[in-house]
Amino acid sequence: MRRAHLPHLSDPISHSAFSVTVFQEDTNHIESGLLTTSEGNWYPIIDGIPRLLTGELRENLLQEHYQFFKHYQPVLPETVSKEWQTVIDKIKDLDAFLKHQKKTGESFAYEWQHIYRENDYERENFFHFLSPFLAATDLQDKVTLDIGCGSGRFTKWAALSGTQLSFGSDLGESVTVAYQMTKDLPNTCIVQADIYHMPFHAQFDIAYSIGVLHHLPEPENGFRSLPPVLKAGGQMLIWVYNRRNNGRALYFYEPLRSILRHLPKPLLFKLCYIPGAIVHGINLFGTWLASIGFPELEKKLPFAYYRHFPFNMKLNDAFDVLATPKSNYYYVEEIQNWFNNAALKEIKTYEHPEAGITCIGRYES
Repeated sequence: MRRAHLPHLSDPISHSAFSVTVFQEDTNHIESGLLTTSEGNWYPIIDGIPRLLTGELRENLLQEHYQFFKHYQPVLPETVSKEWQTVIDKIKDLDAFLKHQKKTGESFAYEWQHIYRENDYERENFFHFLSPFLAATDLQDKVTLDIGCGSGRFTKWAALSGTQLSFGSDLGESVTVAYQMTKDLPNTCIVQADIYHMPFHAQFDIAYSIGVLHHLPEPENGFRSLPPVLKAGGQMLIWVYNRRNNGRALYFYEPLRSILRHLPKPLLFKLCYIPGAIVHGINLFGTWLASIGFPELEKKLPFAYYRHFPFNMKLNDAFDVLATPKSNYYYVEEIQNWFNNAALKEIKTYEHPEAGITCIGRYES
């Protein structure tokens, strides 16, 4: 993280401002350090990313980043060192834990190194999800938040659209990928945070969550925690799965996912070549139809949305559908109720042809 981004963060528990102790810093970023509050709350900066987690998630963090705390233990405040040691002491077999941790890290690296790759259509994809309500010009000079940023691809494209500052937040270790993807952009900051306990005060002009809320165990509760990050007059936008006219997902993808998601990720990735190849084949057939004078017919084929995207993106989406633990599908009326219940105003919805819903509303504090 950059020092200039520190004032934008706040303690997810007390909402107090942070002070920072730096362990390692390069020209532009604090790579390692500690964020603290006047109440004595603390959060580490690991690999350039503020890790603003609480409760059980915090315990997991202390274990997962064993090497960070072990390395900096001599310079950690006593309270921090004791808390970390208490959590580590709960591990019955530390050697076995560290071996498992190494394998998990290798699996994660495999997933992001082999599955997701940047491509020339990500910008188009980003604004497709925001459409028809937001265009690139609407982001210029704004402060934005990408909630559930994953690899950081949409955080990056928001920043490249001329935002004043673009934050990306995610609960998982994908923040490491997002940080690497955006670290050279001075108007971006990636944080690890829980959607139910956001580490921001009311400041954002636009906050968006694309393809994330429908994977939560309690999606509407997650959504309700988001509008307070907006400043008065700020806009909240989400994209979720549509239930209407989406039988293919409900009655084929979902039963398949409930079985395949338990497979090891490298094996599941290989199996995803099958649906990826099917979609790619249909797209190639559509391209041929368009070349012989039937462009409208091409658009009516299944998976026409993917017709301009590279094969790797189809493979990535197949993996995303089949690997996620949970998916929920909604009618547009339900999503409108979410926005109404959160007291958002000027609510607008759009049902995309490929079975997604974009909804936007304005926040009045």
